[in-house]
This record gives sequence, C-alpha cells and structure tokens, in this order.
Amino acid sequence: MFLHKRKLIFFFLCIGFYQCNLVSNIFETKRNVCHYLKSNQDTKYSGMVFIPSGKFRKGDSVYPEESPVYETSVSSFWMDETEVTNDQFSEFVSKTGYITEAETKLSTKGKGETTLDSDLFTPGAVVFHQPTNQREKSSPLEWWNYIPGANWRHPEGPGSSIEGKGSYPVVAITYRDAGLYAEWKGHSLPTEVEWEWAARGGGFEKSSNENISIKEANTWQGEFPFLDEGKDGFIGISPVGCYAKNGFGLYDMIGNVWEFTSDSWIPNQKLDKTKYHTIKGGSFLCAPNYCKRYRAAAKQPQEDQLASSHIGFRTILRMNSYKMKIKENL
Repeated sequence: MFLHKRKLIFFFLCIGFYQCNLVSNIFETKRNVCHYLKSNQDTKYSGMVFIPSGKFRKGDSVYPEESPVYETSVSSFWMDETEVTNDQFSEFVSKTGYITEAETKLSTKGKGETTLDSDLFTPGAVVFHQPTNQREKSSPLEWWNYIPGANWRHPEGPGSSIEGKGSYPVVAITYRDAGLYAEWKGHSLPTEVEWEWAARGGGFEKSSNENISIKEANTWQGEFPFLDEGKDGFIGISPVGCYAKNGFGLYDMIGNVWEFTSDSWIPNQKLDKTKYHTIKGGSFLCAPNYCKRYRAAAKQPQEDQLASSHIGFRTILRMNSYKMKIKENL
C-alpha cells in the first residue's frame, strides 16, 4: 500500500511537466535482458559471427573527420555478435585478477618528472548527467562530469551497480582494458576499416539525412541533452541484443555504446596520436539535434586512459589466428 501511494504521489507531482513522459517510460522499460536470436549457434566460437571479405567505399561527408571517401578491401574475420558484456568482463577479472585503469590512480609521471597529486587523477570515470534545467547549454562540460569512484562495477559512480545487469555492455573501461581483455581471449580489437565494414552489414548505408529507426538502435529521441523520450524502449544504456541484427548477424553496431578500434586517431594533428584511439558507432546519447554519429562511417577520438560511461567494445578473431587455433585443437 505504501509503495502504491508513493507511485501515485510521484505521478501527480509530474502532471503538467515534460517529466511525465520520462516517468512513464522508466516504468515501462525496466528490462535487464533481451533474448536475442544467436546468429551462429553451430560455430566452435560461440557468440561470434563470420564476416566475409569484401570491398566497400569507406567514409562519409557528414563531419569533416569522416572524409575522404575511398574504396578499400577487407579480409574475412570473426566478430563478437554483441558488445562485450558485464558478465563476460567479470569472468576475465575473476580469472586474471585484473584491475582496470578507472580503479587505479592515474600517474602523470614521466622521465625526470614527479607525480602530480591532483583530484583529477584519482580513480574514476566520466559520467553523463542529464541537465535538470532547460536553459541553453552549448558545452559538453555541462553534461559530463568526472566522478571519482566510477568504474565498470559502478558505471554511474559510487552507489550505482551492475548487479542484475550482466547482459549490459561493459563500460567505463579504457583502451588498455579492452585490449588486454581481447588478448586474454586470444582475440584482437578491430581496425577502423574492419569495424566499419562489419557495421555496414554487407549493404549500403542509409542516407545521412535519414533518421535511424527506433527498432534499429538505442539512440536518443527528443531534445538532447534535456529529454530522452525513450521511444526506442530504453532511456540510457540497454542490454545487448535488444534491436534488429544487421546483414552480417551483428547486434548493436550502431548506438547503445561507442566501441574502441585499434586505430590511433590521426585526423586532428593537435591530438597526440599515441594517446588517442578511434571509437565508432555512436551511443545512446546520439540525437538528430546534436550528434548524427549513429552511422557506420562516423567516428570520434577517445583519450586512451579516460574511461567513460558510454564507451564499450567488442573483439574479432582474424582468419589466420582462427586457422592456428584449429591446428592447436587437432
């Protein structure tokens, strides 16, 4: 009875405000698992999909960093059909004792330098916080905060948890974390070209002027960063496999969380390419009014040591490595 009264009070408090839409969506979308159809159940490498070789025109012209568009070829490989999940990353941590960079105090010590003692280098990650005020905001610093204590176990900061969210993509990990997980599996992180070819699913990408369907990916519906209407079924991050797979049988290549590639970020010469890598695919924060990066060709730089609540990864197994593994098993 008490809980019922609390829900009624919460409901009436929001009448007449835009939050009503948000509240109803929250009550309707509390799913922690999406039961998706496995793409390749017969393969020895369960959870992976075979990506054939091919040629395609890489790039786009929506944002300057996507140019130039050029034709390239890709050799075949196997790829995780979903992003690496909390359960999968937990297994890695349990068996290796690995501690992620977001759980470790960062060091700025170089040759001949002393380590800086700053709150900015305390263990933590960058976390998105939806503004409560609809006044004009133009800087990402208005909705991103570095939260000490945020990490893959607590992706939204101390007090948050991944309990019951084993099927969600692991986030708040760094490029090094992702690379070491892939190495532990005997896999690799995909190159940018491999990732983009896989994301296109063997077909042509939609026109840049077309909005993505709510059945295709977890993105932001509404006016970013103030209101996510949740028309796609989720407000914020979603479990893996909740949306239609692409032509190759891969889930969530677009939207939900950005994904690391093994390529250093080169286009912007102002960034040190030894400290940044390319991420692809967009996330649940991509919206038509702010970031049309829910496309295979879209990309951004990500600082290697900076963990974030909207970036994950998946791994690949190249065919030469696959053949070597078969020989080892004979």
